[in-house]
Amino acid sequence: MAVSQHIWHCGAGLPGDVLIADLRAYRYAPHFHDAWSIGAIARGRCDFTVHGELAYRYAPHFHDAWSIGAVEHGHCAFTVHGVAHSAAAGDLVVIAPGQVHTGGTSDAPLAYRMAYIDAAWFDDHAQALFGAASRLAAPVITAPALCTQWLAALTPASIPDGERRERISAALFGLLAAHGNAIGAGHMDGANGADGANGADRADDTRSADGKDAADVCALLRERMAADPACAPDLEALARAQDRHRTTLVKQFARRYGLPPQAWLRNWRVARARVLLRAGLPLAQAAQAVGFADQAHLTRVFKQVYGSTPGALLRADSQTLRERGVSIR
Repeated sequence: MAVSQHIWHCGAGLPGDVLIADLRAYRYAPHFHDAWSIGAIARGRCDFTVHGELAYRYAPHFHDAWSIGAVEHGHCAFTVHGVAHSAAAGDLVVIAPGQVHTGGTSDAPLAYRMAYIDAAWFDDHAQALFGAASRLAAPVITAPALCTQWLAALTPASIPDGERRERISAALFGLLAAHGNAIGAGHMDGANGADGANGADRADDTRSADGKDAADVCALLRERMAADPACAPDLEALARAQDRHRTTLVKQFARRYGLPPQAWLRNWRVARARVLLRAGLPLAQAAQAVGFADQAHLTRVFKQVYGSTPGALLRADSQTLRERGVSIR
C-alpha cells in the first residue's frame, strides 16, 4: 500500500515554493499461495501487482521555475526529454524551467526536498557570480556536502521566511559556484531549456520532410497558448494554414517541446493556476480562469504534476498568512 506525504512551505518572502515529499511503500515481498486468494477491503485502498512491479510515477510534465531537489534517502528514477536518469541519497536533481521530465520511486521509501525557484531570482544569482547567465551541466549532481546544505535550507521545520531565503540563496550560490557554467545571453534558451525546447532535437526539427519551416509554426502555437492558457487552439485550422496535416504539426510540436500541444497546454494551465492560487484566488475561479472545465479537473492535473492536491498548497499559504496575523476566509 503506497503512502505519500507532501508538505508545502509557501512564504511570501521566498523566491518560490518548497515541497517536502516523503513517499513510502509498505510491501509484501513477491510471493504466491497454493490456494485462491480472495480478499474483502473494509476501508481504504491498496495497490498491488500480479507478475509485475508497482512504483510511484509522475506523468511527463514541466515547471515554469527552476526545480532543485535534494534526495534525503532512497532512490528515484526519472527522465528529462526522454533521457533516463537516476538519483540517490546525497544527490541533487536540477531541472530547468520548461524541461519536460518524469519522476518516480523505486520499490523502496523515498524522501526528497524540492524547491521551485523563480527563474529571475536564479538568474540574479548567476549574474552576481559570473556577470552572465549560467547553466548547470547535468540533471543529477552527486555532491553530498551541497545536498546536505540544500536539505538544511529546505527543512520541514518552521523557520522565518527571511532565514529560509538566506539559506536557499547561500545554497544556490554554492551550487552555481561548484557546478555552474557562464553562458552568453543569446544561448540561454537552448542551454537551460527555459522555453521548453529539446535542445537535441531543435536543429533537426526546423524543417519538416517536405521542406516547410516547422519551428516557426510550433513556436507560434506555443506563444498563443502561453499568452492565453484558457484558449482552445484549433490545431486543424493552424495546420491547414501551414499546408500540413494536423498529425504532422502535433508530432513536430512534441519533438520540439517534449509534449503534444494539448498536454503542454494542460501543464501550462496548472502552472498559471498555481500562481493564481498563491495570489489568493479561490480554487474554482482559478480553474475557470486558466481554462479547466471545473476545479476537479484542475485538481487531477495538479496532482499529476506536483504529486499533491491544490488543497495542500492552499493550506500551506493559509498557515503562512495566519502566522503573519492575516485572516483568510
